[in-house]
Amino acid sequence: MSASYHDAPLRVLTLNCRGLNVPERRTHLLRDLRKTQISVAMLQETHFLEGFSPKLRNRYYPNNFFSNHNTARKAGVAIILSADLDFKELNKIFDTQGRFLFLKGTIADKLYTFASIYAPNTNQARFLRRTLRKLKGFAEGAIIIG
Repeated sequence: MSASYHDAPLRVLTLNCRGLNVPERRTHLLRDLRKTQISVAMLQETHFLEGFSPKLRNRYYPNNFFSNHNTARKAGVAIILSADLDFKELNKIFDTQGRFLFLKGTIADKLYTFASIYAPNTNQARFLRRTLRKLKGFAEGAIIIG
Protein backbone atom coordinates (compact mmCIF):
# COMPACT_ATOMS: atom_id res chain seq x y z
CA MET A 1 0.00 0.00 0.00
CA SER A 2 1.24 3.45 -0.81
CA ALA A 3 2.15 5.66 2.13
CA SER A 4 0.28 8.53 0.49
CA TYR A 5 -3.09 7.09 1.51
CA HIS A 6 -2.22 7.34 5.18
CA ASP A 7 -0.94 10.90 4.75
CA ALA A 8 -4.09 12.27 3.11
CA PRO A 9 -7.84 11.82 3.48
CA LEU A 10 -9.82 9.70 1.06
CA ARG A 11 -10.71 12.09 -1.79
CA VAL A 12 -13.97 11.17 -3.53
CA LEU A 13 -15.39 12.65 -6.73
CA THR A 14 -18.78 12.04 -8.28
CA LEU A 15 -19.20 13.14 -11.88
CA ASN A 16 -21.83 13.01 -14.61
CA CYS A 17 -19.61 12.31 -17.64
CA ARG A 18 -22.26 12.66 -20.36
CA GLY A 19 -20.55 9.87 -22.25
CA LEU A 20 -17.00 8.53 -22.33
CA ASN A 21 -16.95 6.72 -25.67
CA VAL A 22 -14.55 9.26 -27.21
CA PRO A 23 -10.92 8.34 -26.35
CA GLU A 24 -9.93 11.97 -25.69
CA ARG A 25 -12.63 12.31 -23.03
CA ARG A 26 -11.35 9.22 -21.23
CA THR A 27 -7.76 10.50 -21.43
CA HIS A 28 -8.76 13.91 -20.05
CA LEU A 29 -10.77 12.31 -17.25
CA LEU A 30 -7.87 10.14 -16.08
CA ARG A 31 -5.47 13.09 -16.34
CA ASP A 32 -7.78 15.31 -14.28
CA LEU A 33 -8.32 12.60 -11.64
CA ARG A 34 -4.56 12.31 -11.21
CA LYS A 35 -4.03 16.08 -11.20
CA THR A 36 -6.61 16.56 -8.42
CA GLN A 37 -5.41 13.47 -6.52
CA ILE A 38 -8.80 11.76 -6.48
CA SER A 39 -8.81 8.45 -4.59
CA VAL A 40 -12.25 7.24 -5.69
CA ALA A 41 -14.24 8.47 -8.69
CA MET A 42 -17.89 7.54 -9.01
CA LEU A 43 -19.05 8.21 -12.55
CA GLN A 44 -22.53 8.44 -14.02
CA GLU A 45 -23.63 8.44 -17.68
CA THR A 46 -20.60 6.60 -19.03
CA HIS A 47 -22.69 5.38 -22.02
CA PHE A 48 -20.76 2.11 -22.36
CA LEU A 49 -22.51 -0.96 -23.71
CA GLU A 50 -22.36 -4.14 -21.61
CA GLY A 51 -19.39 -6.21 -22.72
CA PHE A 52 -17.90 -3.37 -24.78
CA SER A 53 -16.38 -1.05 -22.19
CA PRO A 54 -13.46 0.87 -23.68
CA LYS A 55 -10.20 1.06 -21.78
CA LEU A 56 -10.58 3.45 -18.86
CA ARG A 57 -7.50 2.77 -16.78
CA ASN A 58 -3.86 3.65 -16.46
CA ARG A 59 -1.12 2.97 -13.94
CA TYR A 60 -2.61 5.53 -11.54
CA TYR A 61 -6.18 4.17 -11.78
CA PRO A 62 -5.92 0.43 -12.46
CA ASN A 63 -9.05 -0.66 -10.58
CA ASN A 64 -12.29 -0.09 -12.47
CA PHE A 65 -15.78 -1.43 -11.89
CA PHE A 66 -18.69 -0.88 -14.30
CA SER A 67 -22.44 -1.28 -14.60
CA ASN A 68 -23.41 -0.82 -18.23
CA HIS A 69 -26.72 -0.92 -20.06
CA ASN A 70 -27.23 -4.34 -21.63
CA THR A 71 -28.67 -3.23 -25.00
CA ALA A 72 -27.90 0.47 -25.64
CA ARG A 73 -25.18 3.07 -25.21
CA LYS A 74 -26.96 5.01 -22.48
CA ALA A 75 -26.86 5.41 -18.71
CA GLY A 76 -23.95 3.48 -17.19
CA VAL A 77 -22.06 4.00 -13.95
CA ALA A 78 -18.52 3.27 -12.86
CA ILE A 79 -16.29 3.33 -9.81
CA ILE A 80 -12.60 4.00 -10.41
CA LEU A 81 -10.04 3.50 -7.64
CA SER A 82 -6.57 4.97 -7.34
CA ALA A 83 -3.51 2.72 -7.29
CA ASP A 84 -2.61 4.45 -4.00
CA LEU A 85 -5.44 2.53 -2.32
CA ASP A 86 -4.83 -1.02 -1.22
CA PHE A 87 -8.42 -1.91 -2.12
CA LYS A 88 -9.54 -5.49 -1.62
CA GLU A 89 -12.88 -6.24 -3.28
CA LEU A 90 -15.29 -8.30 -1.19
CA ASN A 91 -18.49 -8.09 -3.22
CA LYS A 92 -20.35 -6.04 -5.81
CA ILE A 93 -23.83 -5.85 -7.27
CA PHE A 94 -25.16 -3.94 -10.26
CA ASP A 95 -28.19 -3.79 -12.50
CA THR A 96 -28.44 -4.55 -16.22
CA GLN A 97 -29.69 -1.06 -17.05
CA GLY A 98 -26.49 0.69 -15.94
CA ARG A 99 -28.28 2.56 -13.16
CA PHE A 100 -26.35 1.47 -10.06
CA LEU A 101 -23.20 -0.23 -8.89
CA PHE A 102 -22.49 -1.15 -5.27
CA LEU A 103 -18.93 -2.10 -4.40
CA LYS A 104 -17.85 -3.44 -1.01
CA GLY A 105 -14.26 -3.85 0.07
CA THR A 106 -11.51 -2.87 2.46
CA ILE A 107 -8.92 -0.12 2.37
CA ALA A 108 -6.25 -0.30 5.05
CA ASP A 109 -8.39 -2.87 6.91
CA LYS A 110 -11.38 -0.51 7.05
CA LEU A 111 -14.63 -1.67 5.45
CA TYR A 112 -16.23 0.56 2.80
CA THR A 113 -19.28 0.38 0.57
CA PHE A 114 -19.23 2.62 -2.50
CA ALA A 115 -22.45 3.22 -4.43
CA SER A 116 -22.56 4.93 -7.81
CA ILE A 117 -26.19 5.68 -8.71
CA TYR A 118 -27.75 7.26 -11.80
CA ALA A 119 -31.52 7.73 -11.51
CA PRO A 120 -33.77 7.75 -14.58
CA ASN A 121 -35.58 10.94 -15.60
CA THR A 122 -38.97 9.43 -14.76
CA ASN A 123 -40.15 7.67 -11.58
CA GLN A 124 -37.07 8.87 -9.69
CA ALA A 125 -38.60 8.56 -6.23
CA ARG A 126 -39.63 4.94 -6.86
CA PHE A 127 -36.22 4.11 -8.34
CA LEU A 128 -34.39 5.66 -5.39
CA ARG A 129 -36.59 3.87 -2.82
CA ARG A 130 -35.91 0.49 -4.44
CA THR A 131 -32.22 1.15 -5.02
CA LEU A 132 -31.57 2.46 -1.52
CA ARG A 133 -33.44 -0.54 -0.07
CA LYS A 134 -31.05 -2.82 -2.00
CA LEU A 135 -28.10 -0.77 -0.80
CA LYS A 136 -29.27 -1.03 2.81
CA GLY A 137 -29.27 -4.83 2.56
CA PHE A 138 -25.84 -4.89 0.91
CA ALA A 139 -23.87 -2.14 2.64
CA GLU A 140 -21.41 -2.55 5.49
CA GLY A 141 -18.85 -0.21 6.98
CA ALA A 142 -18.54 3.38 5.81
CA ILE A 143 -21.05 4.08 3.03
CA ILE A 144 -20.13 6.56 0.29
CA ILE A 145 -22.78 7.37 -2.32
CA GLY A 146 -22.26 9.30 -5.53
